[in-house]
Order: sequence, then C-alpha cells, then structure tokens
Amino acid sequence: MPAHHHDFSAASKESVHISLLALALDNNPYAINFFNSSNELLGGDVQSYVLDQLTRKITNYENFNKTYPGFGGFLPWYNANDTGIFLMSGYWSQRVPSLDNGEMIWGLVAAYKKLADIGQTALAARYKNYIDMLAKNALIVFMDTTNNDTVFGIRTVSLINDTKAMPTTSNYGRDPGDTGLLNDPYEGELFLLFADLFSDWSNFGGQASKDRIWAGKQKNEFIRSLSTPQGQISVEQGWEFSSHEKWKYMELPYFDSPIVNQTYLNGEKARTWFSYMNNYAGMFAAVTNISVPGRNDTYNPNYIGEGITPLAESPTQNTIVTPYGAFPLLLHPVSKPYGLVWYANMLSGSKMQGPQGSTESISLDGQYIAPINTWDSKITSVMAFCGGIFDITRDYLNQTGTYNRFYQLVDTLYSTTFSGILEGTNIDFKLPSAAFTRTQTFSSCGGSNTPSPSTCSDMSSDCFSYLSFCNVQSYHSQMCKQCRKTCNLCSDTTC
Repeated sequence: MPAHHHDFSAASKESVHISLLALALDNNPYAINFFNSSNELLGGDVQSYVLDQLTRKITNYENFNKTYPGFGGFLPWYNANDTGIFLMSGYWSQRVPSLDNGEMIWGLVAAYKKLADIGQTALAARYKNYIDMLAKNALIVFMDTTNNDTVFGIRTVSLINDTKAMPTTSNYGRDPGDTGLLNDPYEGELFLLFADLFSDWSNFGGQASKDRIWAGKQKNEFIRSLSTPQGQISVEQGWEFSSHEKWKYMELPYFDSPIVNQTYLNGEKARTWFSYMNNYAGMFAAVTNISVPGRNDTYNPNYIGEGITPLAESPTQNTIVTPYGAFPLLLHPVSKPYGLVWYANMLSGSKMQGPQGSTESISLDGQYIAPINTWDSKITSVMAFCGGIFDITRDYLNQTGTYNRFYQLVDTLYSTTFSGILEGTNIDFKLPSAAFTRTQTFSSCGGSNTPSPSTCSDMSSDCFSYLSFCNVQSYHSQMCKQCRKTCNLCSDTTC
C-alpha cells in the first residue's frame, strides 16, 4: 500500500497531545510512560522533554497567529513539518472550525494549570495569554447573531474574509447555503461551554443569547433504548453512536453530575451488549477503512461511519472494529475493567499490534486491517488509560469561579431529558462473546515470545496483563475465571 507521512493535522489532534503533556507534568504514570521512548531519544528526563514540547507548541501557535491574525488564534486544518505549522491551500485557507478548537482549548487549559502548579511561570503565562485571547475572540469569530433560529448561535465553520486582518465581527460569515450550528450534545459542547464561561457576551445579546443557545441544544437531546435479554437500556441518542462522540468526557468533569454519570454508564453498557449480542469481537467508532493487501484500489484513507444504528440519529454500519472503540469504557473507573477486556480482545486480531503499537481497525472476519495510523484511533485510548484531564480542568473551573455554572449547565441539560426515566441502570456490562483468530503478525515483530502462564499468580497484577491471555478459546478456563475475579469483573457466584 502507498506509504507516507500525512503532513496535515488539526486542533482536535493537538488537544489530546497537549492533554497528555499536561498529564505527564501531573505525574500521571501512564502519560510519563508514553513519553519515555521519545524522551530517551533526546537523552533527558521526561519533564524536560515535556517542557520542550509545550514550548515548541505555544511558539508555533503564537507565530501562526502573528502571520494570520484573522483566525483569531484558532486553528484550521493545517500543514505541518519539523519547522512549524502552515496554512493549508484550498478550503481551509479561509475557514476555521469551532468543534476541533473546542477540544483543543481545554488541553491548553490543562497545560496552563499544570505549568503554573510546578512553577513554570513564564511558560504558563504564555498559555494563559493565549487562552484569554481565544476567550476574547470566540464570539467575534464564531457567533452568528442573525435573528433566525436556523442560524442563530455558534457556527460550526466560519468563513474568513481576510486572514491577515485583526478579528472584527464583519470579517466572518458563512458559505452560501451553510446553516451549520454547534448545537450537538457531543464534542461540540466543549466550545460552547468555554464561550459561555469565559467570553464577554455584552455585545452579543448577553444572558438572553446564552439561554437561547442552550435551549436550542436542549432540543437535540433525545433518549434511545437498546433491547437486551435482561431488559431495556436507555441511552443518550448518538449521531452514529460512535465512541468518538464521547470525547468531551475526557476533558471536563461531567461525571460530577449523578444524572450525567449514570447516562454515560448506560451508554457504555449498551455498547458492550450490542457487540456481545451480535457476536462482534470489538467495538465501533468512526475510523479509517481497511484495505486489501496488493490492491491499491482499496486504499482509501478516509473515515467511515461505524456505530450502533438502533441508538443513532444517522444510519451507520458494522463492518470494521477499532481498539479506540473501547476508550469510553476505559475512561470511567466503573467500566474500565470491561474496557480492558474489549481492548485486549481487539488487539488479539492478526496484525492488530505492531512496531507503532495498536493498529487502526480490522474487518469483522479478521482478514484485513487499515494500513495507517491516526491520532484519533490511538491517542484517545492512551488518554482514557490516563483517566482524562477532567481533574485538572475541574481545578481550573474552581480557581476561576466558573465550576458552579458548568455544573448547572450540564446537570440541567441531562436532568431535563433523562431524570427519572433511565431504564437498565441495574443491568451489568457484558464481556466479548467472540474473538479474532491470530494468524499473522508483522514481520518486524516476529510474534509474541511471552510464555502462557498457568495461573493468575504467574502474571502481573495489572488487569490488562491478566485479560490479554483470556480470549474466547480459554475464556471459561479455571485460570481465566480466577483472572476475572481478581479484576473484579465477576463474583464468586457469577464467575
């Protein structure tokens, strides 16, 4: 298949990288381990490596903003190489998305908070200045105040008349026929929350405009149910019910609200049940499609919609699974043990692990993979293993006196739709009912030399180490029953 580095990226990809850097400064062991290999190449300590990366990043953002102030500090899709980031030709040369930047903003917040906490005053100040600039420009760049409910609110994409001009409302608009609004209950919520909490609304309708936008969002909250042999599981309707739609939970403390927390867990229960009932060995998310070896005509490195149609607004499909489909399970402490099992189950497929770690996706029959690596499909899982950045951003919200407003907004949003009517809260998660048969490995890996243990005590105390050995073929063995008990996946009576 054609092989080359993609020289483009976006703010959404920056969000998880910056977040991991912040987590490393917070002494998160998973984040530190993630950066160890890169740090070894430079021959220094991890903190020095992280500080170097954060310095390079903010320098590039500042330089881009100086060259193209019309973007207001926000990033379009852009080209990148070792010398910096550059404006991409074509569509994104005069447009900027709100959703991706909303994801990135909270990574910047986490970086600022941890830099300040460890006494990196000068670098922290650069991040804080950038965050403040984004707060100042958020409504100027993205707010559409046209008195029409079809377009009133935050634009999904703003058209920029002059990318070299300083931000003024007259410099921004829409493409003809574009009515896109950032009113989804998924990742897009991150930008709206930032603007609500930190932007000056006095020239944009004040509190009345905020209320109008949140009321419009409320109309897009719907409940769906999945039928299982144990009863109905009520969930928040997804666009495709792709795991990608759960990105916001990695960044802000949504789980603080009991109703949000329960709605989230119900959704992840449904995710496990759907794959279990259909004998799928993995989970679904928007991800790069597979290719057939030797057939370049099948190489199509574009995302395809994979999700759960009964729980989705948009029709979707089930043809490939991806390890990052399990990241929402990995993120929450209640569901993490189950996420480890599902994640390991997908990694057990042919060529699903290689020199660069996990593979992008695999066909349901286990025959084909996607010969590409993307930030979305890999680093979301790493972020979830780390537990996300919501503990850091919660501290920032408390520090800035905005936590109560955040809590009130998200708790009201979910209580209005889901309070008192969630079914299936007593139904448990499910483990895989199918597995891939590993028939091939990457030639450079040479297969695994790890000896098969005879008892759980032979393994590490880490659940992932336990469960990676427990595929379906040995799932009912006495050893794996003991593993499941050790990892609190069952009781003495249910194992």
